[in-house]
Amino acid sequence: MAQSTSKLTPKKIEAIKKELLAVKEKLMMTTKDSDSFHIDRNELSDYLDEANVNIQVNQLHRFRNREIFYLKKINQALDRIERDEFGKCQDCDSDISFERLMARPTAELCIKCKEEAEINESSKIKRSSSIGKTIDDIGGASL
Repeated sequence: MAQSTSKLTPKKIEAIKKELLAVKEKLMMTTKDSDSFHIDRNELSDYLDEANVNIQVNQLHRFRNREIFYLKKINQALDRIERDEFGKCQDCDSDISFERLMARPTAELCIKCKEEAEINESSKIKRSSSIGKTIDDIGGASL
């Protein structure tokens, strides 16, 4: 028995669109704020200060890259809404439930296809063939 709350209606799509636009606006403001982060090398007193600043800058770049990636996903979801393709699984073309879209408005796959994709991804993780072996076991004795 299908749940009636899972079906996407124009009103539900509009609610998701508003959420996407609000998150987009917030991310755009965050991105503008992070552009003003500058360090003057003369303010660094020693190597530890410089190392600490480098770690912070790398972390900020990583967060910013995540935000940019998420902005792209938001724009893609908004494009799908405009093209009237929002809420359809890109793999099996079935409907993505409203509950899933509320939890992850940028979802492109239904829960079944997403679970299958995650299983396939985890099975592709290559394990190192040298774990647990000594240098002699892997042919490094001739060093």
